[in-house]
Amino acid sequence: MKAKFFLPDTIVLIIEDLISISLEFRQRKWPLRLFLGLCLSVAIAPAVQAATDNTLNRGQSLALTLLGLVTLALTVYLFVVMFQPERF
Repeated sequence: MKAKFFLPDTIVLIIEDLISISLEFRQRKWPLRLFLGLCLSVAIAPAVQAATDNTLNRGQSLALTLLGLVTLALTVYLFVVMFQPERF
């Protein structure tokens, strides 16, 4: 005889919400990309701050890192547009 396992209703609702959120992220990739870019910026900002011998405060180094990531992303995008114009 098999033992039955029941989950409380709140846990089932939370699991359903997480599944719907993951499906939403699969359809819309920009929020996920933006989130990952911000996480990468937060990860790189201490290295930028260390490279400048703490002459920049944390906010300035975060902004400088974010500016560098945006510049890199635009560079990659423009190279793709130049070499594969039929996709756009």
